[in-house]
Amino acid sequence: MNRRPGLPPAPRNEPSRLAALLAFEVLDTPAEQMFDTITALAAQICGTPIALISLIDAERQWFKSRVGLDASETPREIAFCAHAINGDNLFEVDDTLLDPRFCANPLVTGDPDIRFYAGIPLSDGQGHNLGTLCVIDRQPRHLNDEQRHALRLLAEQTMQLFELRLQARLQREQAALHKAMFRSAGNAVLVTDLQGLIQQTSPGVATLLGYNPEQLQGQPLELLLPQNSDQLPDDPQQPQLATLAGEGQVHEVQLRHSNGHSVPVLLTLAPISLEAQAPMGYLCIAHDLSDREEALQRLHKVAAHLPGMVYQFVQRADGSSYFPYVSQAIEQLYGLTPEAVREDARSVFARIYPDDLPAVRESVALSAASLQPWYCEYRVLHPQRGLLWVEGRSTPQRLDNGEIIWHGFINDISERKHMERLKGEFVSTVSHELRTPLTAIAGSLGLINGGALGQVPQAMAEMLSIAEQNSQRLNLLINDLLDMEKLVAGKMLLELQNEALQPLLEQAIQENQPYADRYHVQFKLHGPTTQAVVHVDKLRLAQVLANLLSNAAKFSPRDQVVDVGVQQHEARIRISVTDHGAGVPENFQTRIFSKFSQADATDTRQKGGTGLGLAISKEIIERMGGHIGFESVTGHGATFWIELDTLAQEATPESPSQPENTWNA
Repeated sequence: MNRRPGLPPAPRNEPSRLAALLAFEVLDTPAEQMFDTITALAAQICGTPIALISLIDAERQWFKSRVGLDASETPREIAFCAHAINGDNLFEVDDTLLDPRFCANPLVTGDPDIRFYAGIPLSDGQGHNLGTLCVIDRQPRHLNDEQRHALRLLAEQTMQLFELRLQARLQREQAALHKAMFRSAGNAVLVTDLQGLIQQTSPGVATLLGYNPEQLQGQPLELLLPQNSDQLPDDPQQPQLATLAGEGQVHEVQLRHSNGHSVPVLLTLAPISLEAQAPMGYLCIAHDLSDREEALQRLHKVAAHLPGMVYQFVQRADGSSYFPYVSQAIEQLYGLTPEAVREDARSVFARIYPDDLPAVRESVALSAASLQPWYCEYRVLHPQRGLLWVEGRSTPQRLDNGEIIWHGFINDISERKHMERLKGEFVSTVSHELRTPLTAIAGSLGLINGGALGQVPQAMAEMLSIAEQNSQRLNLLINDLLDMEKLVAGKMLLELQNEALQPLLEQAIQENQPYADRYHVQFKLHGPTTQAVVHVDKLRLAQVLANLLSNAAKFSPRDQVVDVGVQQHEARIRISVTDHGAGVPENFQTRIFSKFSQADATDTRQKGGTGLGLAISKEIIERMGGHIGFESVTGHGATFWIELDTLAQEATPESPSQPENTWNA
């Protein structure tokens, strides 16, 4: 930096000082009387012809107010005030011609012929000297203590005026912003005094309620409430109105439109007050709920035409529950009203048939834990209609507050259950009525084909053989139908006993090998001999194994081997049957254990069967406490397996112990 005599140095905090100066936004503004009064007083008190409020920016000193001087600014490099801002106290030069810093200054050697200067810094209180309040004379002089003190007080007053000017500008901007927000608000906004008399209204009031601002000016807020309304206190005077106002307090109310009809709104009342002072009035914001009401009405109309009950069910974090929305169909299913369950769902669970209630609660808990869709069939005790069967479906969603909400519907399936029962009874009756004559027919054909009545003519032998085979197939179908009917009705009794597994497997393979021979397929038991004991009905287990073995043989290529494996894992044992056929088609895998399911359901299918074998097997295994499943890749065969609990297990001395595995068949 240039160190020439008289050149003022820049303050150490020059960048932040300039930023603070610009923040006041006073540079190059017009003259203002309040500042001109300050300079006039300074000149009068100090007895000088010139007084200035000078601000120093990067290149110049600019005069916000001046007395006795025509110039509005000078270069900073010759400014006396540029020296004064480097200190915090009064900067005074009694005779400039005797001061080497100023004796050659053009402001001294020429107009305005400065011989005396005294300036007090204008500080913002943050260490930034923005400029000075200074007095100047064309004659040498010296200020007394009273003059210096007065000059300091006037400098402080100048900074206070700067602050007030800035605050006033910010308040004007804030007021303009609030006014713009007030006028452009989409909601209806009203301002009342402490007595609830309306002082201001936004244009949204005319849109929402049809009133002009002039109509509401000075009117009580209760004018907007329907006649005989008890939504707000009867007397809108304080403190009744005050009791409704507060941070975050909202009220769903009906406001009265100018044409007389009611408008649903969400009304917010908040007190208007300065910090730590009593309220001056109230701010009322009315949010239009008409769209919500219309949507709710549409939902009611749609729900009224649905065959069941549409609902939202919420489980709170503490385990309690309620229905925030439920259609009127709840009256038909539970004999309850939507209002009765809006806060508490216990009355709904109280109507569930006691034998079914544990299963319903367990299914809800499982859905809540896994966030998987909920499905359940159960019975309801309706107070007028009696016992009903219902079917419920819904999808859960976890909310931010930890609650879980289900969206779904519940249908009355009593008629379907009745038809299923009638169908089951019909199938059972028909099957029983067919069994006796069919047994006689099959037996007679067997005797004839066995030569009990003599040699069968060659021309008849083939037809009689076909008749015998079809009668046997029909007999198997009837047996399957009866088994399924018993399982569904819960009438199939299982005689569970502790049985050694190895002999059961060997017997099943031996008994089913003749069937496999028809397809040129061999069964092969793999793995070491097991001493595992299972708690099963051995006849029904044999039925399941026969179904799995016969299916594997039926769908295996000619001259292939069907592998039967046994694998132990802790207290469970898995029996697997693996074929090397075409596998289970992907589009059939989800239905493979369903009743009457066939991978090939056409009239021309090459593989026979009732489509009940796997469904019956699943029911039997699960009733014995086990599991059944399969693994298949299309084109690479299939493995069907069953898992059972074991009571004991150990390998025979002749066979090495089987290593632990992970159920990979």
